[in-house]
Amino acid sequence: MKHVFLDHNYDQGHILMKDLENQQDCIVIYRDRMHKSKLISSQYCHLLFGKLKNRTKALEKLIWKTFLRQHIDSDTQTIAMVTSWYTNTLLGLIKEMFPQTKLILLMRDTVMSNTQRNKEFKIEEAKRIFDLILSYDNIYDVPTYGLTYAPVYMSKSDDIPAVKCKYDISFIAEAKDRAGMVNGLYRKFAANDINSYLYLCHVRKSDRLNPSTIIYADKFLKRNEMLRRELEANCILEVLKGDAHSCTLRFWEAVMYNKKFYTNWKGVVNSPYYNPKYIKVFEKPDDIDLDFIRERLDVDYNYQGELSPIHLLNRIRQL
Repeated sequence: MKHVFLDHNYDQGHILMKDLENQQDCIVIYRDRMHKSKLISSQYCHLLFGKLKNRTKALEKLIWKTFLRQHIDSDTQTIAMVTSWYTNTLLGLIKEMFPQTKLILLMRDTVMSNTQRNKEFKIEEAKRIFDLILSYDNIYDVPTYGLTYAPVYMSKSDDIPAVKCKYDISFIAEAKDRAGMVNGLYRKFAANDINSYLYLCHVRKSDRLNPSTIIYADKFLKRNEMLRRELEANCILEVLKGDAHSCTLRFWEAVMYNKKFYTNWKGVVNSPYYNPKYIKVFEKPDDIDLDFIRERLDVDYNYQGELSPIHLLNRIRQL
């Protein structure tokens, strides 16, 4: 296979990369489907990406070597991976076993978030290892670290069943530093009879409103469930975390599936899809235009597949 893509777990990665799964010159491998056996895949994931105190380097290298021999051959031109695959052992073995293969890093989150989440990830070291690093954050990370801009490529699903509009607005995310803002928005919505679906993961008990209809969860929604909940809303809400400076998957989902969009990302006005009839910007809860959220419109961004990962594959083919 000429081009190999190492993506996150199937639940999320499949929705993003589905357009590539049947391309003849590439293969997409998900972290939880590294082996045909689900049991072995689960063990691989636990051993290679988990936090096992008794994991040895020898065992880690053995598993990685076995994996690479199964999926990488002398014809492989490029290996593109998301940052959840970033491990020093894997990268070292790729360089050793396949020195002719070009490496591409796909950064779907900020440098700061990746550094905090993965103790092995260091951006300056990554720049020495990878032939190309693609970052979605063209406002801060791209100019600051000398990276190359690319959006978070995403496949549009054609098999999502039609859903009825149940909510005026929805927001689904990990809380991070957003709980205070989301709580303030909830108060605004609740006081004005706005029917909202707000789902926040990992919110400290001290930051939770009581009573409220916000769903404070310990686990993320499955990706299909998350998308369905978004599409059940008249408007998709975006609240950026503090270190984010660019568009997110929520924005692209609004564009792909023709949903109104309300965001605190000011740069949205520079998007080619920006239309003030469908998109509004707020800074604080008091700015929210409730009539915009309530109004039912036939939304059409004229999306023509510009974000498909087919464009990523074509870009990589030219390296």
